[in-house]
Amino acid sequence: MNQPQPGRRTRSPAETTVLVVDDDAMMRTLVGRTLKTEGFQVWTAANAPDARQVLSRLNGPLDLLLTDVAMPGGMGPQLAGEVRREHGRVRVLYMSSYSRKDLSGHGIDLGKEELLAKPFMPAQLLERVRQCLAA
Repeated sequence: MNQPQPGRRTRSPAETTVLVVDDDAMMRTLVGRTLKTEGFQVWTAANAPDARQVLSRLNGPLDLLLTDVAMPGGMGPQLAGEVRREHGRVRVLYMSSYSRKDLSGHGIDLGKEELLAKPFMPAQLLERVRQCLAA
């Protein structure tokens, strides 16, 4: 498990804003509810164009982009690049039912970003979100 970097203040979930982007409404709802139950400030979007609209209304910093890799209207890695250009250093956690190897075989490079394999349990989601935010 990653430990917070020295000199860096760990923020509480209530101080942490997460944007969840997934075209599957049930997955988006499950992830959003799980994070909200833990106190995170959660925004949701069904695809990249919706995410852009949400971001234009966001007051304050975005701490984590939790996005599906492959969605109609844009791919997660491209969305992550756009978000970082507009919002600076934002942590990214990808979700996918495909393995990193399968994604790579289709020309999708996630770089060093984390990948959370679908399906997952709420406890797994929370653990990975906390790890990502602490890195």
